Amino acid sequence: MRSISVGSAPALVPLASLEDLKADLGITDAQSDQALQRFLMDATQVVLAFIGRPVLSQTWQDQVFVRHFPRTLSLLVGAYPVQKVLGILRNGTALSQDEVDDLVIADECGEIYRPDTERPFWPPGRYEITYQAGYQPPATQDDGTALPGNIPRPIQLAIRRVAAASYYAEGRDPALKSESAQGIGSTSWVTPDPTLGGLTPEAAGLVQRYQSSGIG
Repeated sequence: MRSISVGSAPALVPLASLEDLKADLGITDAQSDQALQRFLMDATQVVLAFIGRPVLSQTWQDQVFVRHFPRTLSLLVGAYPVQKVLGILRNGTALSQDEVDDLVIADECGEIYRPDTERPFWPPGRYEITYQAGYQPPATQDDGTALPGNIPRPIQLAIRRVAAASYYAEGRDPALKSESAQGIGSTSWVTPDPTLGGLTPEAAGLVQRYQSSGIG
């Protein structure tokens, strides 16, 4: 299977809200807004890199080869959740719009099924599937109306956790875990886990299911 993006990639914006992050941190004024927005953008990039697959809404075209054996019950596309199948070609011939509209789509795992329960298997051939998949990021319309998008709450929460950690770590050694000045004093440092790509264990746990090996 080969997935090709159609058109330009979606613009990257913070995928968690500034208001939610400020509530997490107990901040009620706007003095830190610029820095917090920067932390949210950095955290968004770190979390998406950890997930390791496209998750933002975009148009894709996949090529899927179906052989005579074993028989194929579903066409599996590479990006998900699937919002809409726009068209399917089999050996260069397009399925009718009615056939496309009747398809059964398991949107959260990217599987496309035929509606015919008596002949459910896909005929052999080379399929080109054009479809829209991914989550809608927050956006602002031309009239100023804010659209919240549909980024899953665990992804938003992981981004806020990473951004909050950056906020608390600003101006100190990021590896410093705790420090005590009372009595003799003691200092301890965090040992970063390189497999988490800069995420805290909590944030990694929140988004692990959205990686390519899981279900989005």
